[in-house]
Amino acid sequence: MRFRSYRSPLAALFVVLGSVLVIGCKSVPPAPENVNPQAPKFDSSAKPAEKVDEATGFKEATPTAESVSENSSSEADKLNAQGVLKPIQFDFDKADIRADAQQTMNANAGRMRDHGSLKVRIEGHCDERGTVEYNLALGDRRARAARDYLVSVGVPAQRLRTISFGKERPLDPGHNESAWSVNRRAEFIFVAE
Repeated sequence: MRFRSYRSPLAALFVVLGSVLVIGCKSVPPAPENVNPQAPKFDSSAKPAEKVDEATGFKEATPTAESVSENSSSEADKLNAQGVLKPIQFDFDKADIRADAQQTMNANAGRMRDHGSLKVRIEGHCDERGTVEYNLALGDRRARAARDYLVSVGVPAQRLRTISFGKERPLDPGHNESAWSVNRRAEFIFVAE
């Protein structure tokens, strides 16, 4: 490879600046089409963006590895390992608590009252269809619907925290309706704080 010699210092400066810009710039992927502009954006490298839930005054955050590994106690760990709190399923593209899930929610509420010293993280999950942004928003609506139901049956709102994982944590990695129906869920996890 042969290099050209530049007689003008200004031309040499432009070549150097152009090289720095080309080397220093990352390519930015184009924005996805048909994305809801009001849906929350998820940046896995960012710190959790806290927001305060107006109804409960509870801080909520976008999930990260640190935020999900909240404080736990041996009691919370033992109860979670035993599967004391049961998950509920949702219909496609819905966040309503189904009639068949209400019995599970009532039983979960009783178990939460039995262990009043522990808080509960409600995780909203979706199936693989749809964008990351859309599923994070849908998972958030599912977790909030579960929280609102629990509050309506007597669980103190201060003990409940919601988080959405969207489609990032499927239970079943399949690509069919039976897998999708399992993945559309809310899970309930005891945490100690």
